[in-house]
Amino acid sequence: MEWNVYLFIQKPAYQVLLFVLLTPIFIFILRPKSVDMAWLIAAYTFVLYMIVNAGLLWFDNNPWRYFLYSIVCTLGYLLLVAIIMRALLKVLRLEGSEESAMVFLIMIYQPFALLLVMLVKWIVQKY
Repeated sequence: MEWNVYLFIQKPAYQVLLFVLLTPIFIFILRPKSVDMAWLIAAYTFVLYMIVNAGLLWFDNNPWRYFLYSIVCTLGYLLLVAIIMRALLKVLRLEGSEESAMVFLIMIYQPFALLLVMLVKWIVQKY
């Protein structure tokens, strides 16, 4: 069996694992000075995940399965990032509320991004 990076990253669960690993890396590299800035970095990482996830939907043969699988994986992603961020904020000794609603506000746009890609793909295939 040949290992292929595209086949690996095509699965939403592996995308989640990749971006869950990237979140603390970005935070340690950028060294935020406040809790809000740390959450902002996590939110930007989530936006990057959302773009990659929606972009790879274009190449999937079963878009509805991918859509539903992505939504479930995204909920897992947000749960893992919430746990990781709490630990990172303690390690970096950043003071603040240790929570942010921004990621959850951005999360509502993921289904719309996926549906938009599905619509454009359908239009392109029809015409």
